[in-house]
Amino acid sequence: MSEDPQSAGSDPVTSVVGRLLQHIVALLEARVDLTRQEMRAALRDVAISLFLLVSALALVLLMIPVAVAVLVLVLAQVLPVWLATAIVLGVMLMIVAVLLIVARFRLRKRRLTVLAGLREDWRAIRQALERQR
Repeated sequence: MSEDPQSAGSDPVTSVVGRLLQHIVALLEARVDLTRQEMRAALRDVAISLFLLVSALALVLLMIPVAVAVLVLVLAQVLPVWLATAIVLGVMLMIVAVLLIVARFRLRKRRLTVLAGLREDWRAIRQALERQR
């Protein structure tokens, strides 16, 4: 009953390597599950945050008319109601005018190079066609 020393020693090594591979696979599976759970939690947090941001924006938009009404009421304590309303309306119109002027200036400032490039290409094509005639 003599056993080969190499075969006797290789069985424990093989079993250790097999167990090591099983542990590595289990570790990788656990890591994938953990990552999946973290991603779900992160997506849930993003969805909740977006909902809260949209809710806050909606409330801010609803507060604008209330702020205007408060401003009119405060001015109405010192001035006639029609004059307070006219002043608030005038200030709001000036703000709108300034915003429109700034927007127009920014749009004119930024020239679309794509359109200029297309115009140049069209001119070059027309000139090439005219030369061929």
